[in-house]
Amino acid sequence: MKTKSAKQAYSTFSYENSKIWLMILSILILTVSAFAPVFKADFVNWDDEDYVVHNTTIHSPLKIHKIISEPVSGNYHPVTMLSLAIDYWISDGDAKWFHFVNVLIHFINIILVFIFIFQLSGNKIWIACITALLFAVHPLHVESVAWISERKDLLYSAFFLGGLILYLNYLNKKKMITLASVFLLFVFSLLSKPAAVIFPIVLLSIDFYKKRLNRWQTYVEKIPFFIFSVVFGLITIHIQKEFEATGKLHYSLLSRFLFANYGIMMYLIKTIFPIKLCAYYPFPALNAKLPLYFHFSILFSLFLLSAFFISLKKNKTIAFGILFYIVNLLLVLQLIPVGSAIMADRYAYIPLIGPFLLAGMFIQQRIDKNNGKMPVLWIVILSIIVLSFTILTNRLSTSWKNSAALWDRAIRICPSSLAYANRGLVYKNDGKTKEALNMLTKAIDLDRFQTDALINRANIYFKQQRYVSAIKDYSQCLAVEPSNDLALANRGGAYLAIGMTDSARADLNRAIDINPSTMNGYRNRGMLHILTKQYQAAIDDYKRHLQIVPDETGEIWNKIGYAFQQLGEHRKAIDAFSKAISIYENGSYFYLRALSWIQLKEYENARSDINKAVQLGMEINNDLLKSLGII
Repeated sequence: MKTKSAKQAYSTFSYENSKIWLMILSILILTVSAFAPVFKADFVNWDDEDYVVHNTTIHSPLKIHKIISEPVSGNYHPVTMLSLAIDYWISDGDAKWFHFVNVLIHFINIILVFIFIFQLSGNKIWIACITALLFAVHPLHVESVAWISERKDLLYSAFFLGGLILYLNYLNKKKMITLASVFLLFVFSLLSKPAAVIFPIVLLSIDFYKKRLNRWQTYVEKIPFFIFSVVFGLITIHIQKEFEATGKLHYSLLSRFLFANYGIMMYLIKTIFPIKLCAYYPFPALNAKLPLYFHFSILFSLFLLSAFFISLKKNKTIAFGILFYIVNLLLVLQLIPVGSAIMADRYAYIPLIGPFLLAGMFIQQRIDKNNGKMPVLWIVILSIIVLSFTILTNRLSTSWKNSAALWDRAIRICPSSLAYANRGLVYKNDGKTKEALNMLTKAIDLDRFQTDALINRANIYFKQQRYVSAIKDYSQCLAVEPSNDLALANRGGAYLAIGMTDSARADLNRAIDINPSTMNGYRNRGMLHILTKQYQAAIDDYKRHLQIVPDETGEIWNKIGYAFQQLGEHRKAIDAFSKAISIYENGSYFYLRALSWIQLKEYENARSDINKAVQLGMEINNDLLKSLGII
């Protein structure tokens, strides 16, 4: 394709402005219909709880220093977290608002894709239109848009694409202020998602397309970009190791090479045939022989490589489209396994611009050969493709309605241990214990290292007072993750329930040492102290627990009151019982407070509390009732 001068590009854009924006508006309207189910969707139990629902850091503007300084789920992306925090403050945690903003950012990205391809192609309007249209409604993009936690994907892409557009402007005008603006957007992209470290190589891909690779200035101007990429990449690796977010499965170098080729092949296949898309694609079994199609993928990669070199002379746009696709996939091809998924739909959000560009180029060529008009045949073909993608995207979006819908589809399309584990957790939270145990057991049968399933099944056993079974599952989890503070804290509670106080103390102390904010550590150790009559230590631990988790049932304040009562500090006990009662009116809370009133000889208050306890169904000893003159 021939490029035009900056002046021509500006005048062409200005002249066709109304036509361009009419095209973009039409694409956005189609996008709304494609993603309509998303606007009614809820949070899902996959990262959304860590990012938003249970992440108290983003719930208050007073914690903004933590929002911009602390990693979340193994990633440092303060711009993303600040975005989610602002959403929370505006909506008070309403999931529908978060989804609305996700779609809005997707709208922005569609416009940016249009402008980027329009400028890159030398103002070829149909190339830009087709690329943006496919980008807008393709089913592979549902995960990035419909998943609240993937706000990071949308945000990093927005800054990433904005940076590419400004870089094209810099190539036309050679103004350093423009290059500085490119760098600024690159930094914002990095702070939205670490995947942006690939940005400098994408800039070199554009230089390749613009025939700038033979100039030393091309490389010098990229030095700050590469420095930031390397530094931020090292920081990300360090954080992910701390959070144990790197891959736990150790595959051979050959297997990882095959995984990379498989990814290159499958993302393109799913681009053309977007069927059986799933939220989670597990790695193959560690000790199993890889299926033949993994080996076949090498031939596919060789074919793509051949197409790249052949197109260098015949059509450089094809070469650029292939290069853009491969370069933006480099970090997610599992050459270094990260996480437990061999591939993910969200990883294709930016890379697919390459194949979409080639589709746009093909349509543009048909139009150019037909005197600027799109042939009727291609209008029909394009309409069928876009309509099919729109319908598939709409249907796939419904699977993100809630956690149950998401994992039901995952189990149906691509059964995995994680899918069963998360579906089991939904059943557990809904109080469907039998179904939950069934799902969690299936998850563990598929992967005995599935620690989330082990903990959740153990928690159910604990609630059923099947403490030995619970201890077995907690122990199996700890065999995989020795520093899992939640498993330690809960196993400590189970040991406590069967009277093994020494084992309980060892587990609870270790859990708290590993993570002072662990969910049940101080709570369970507080109970241990009560059972061993260390009442002041119990009070201290329960108060530390309240700094981590608010008391929603009054149970913790009631236990604090009981401990004060045993120490003979009845005024403090009454204050604690009163706090428990203010949270939830439980008969036993009134009864225990009455006992302290009696010790203080304030019998009228004691009679009032005893009467309230009786009204709430508490059975009171007749001797006590008689002593207070109630009967």
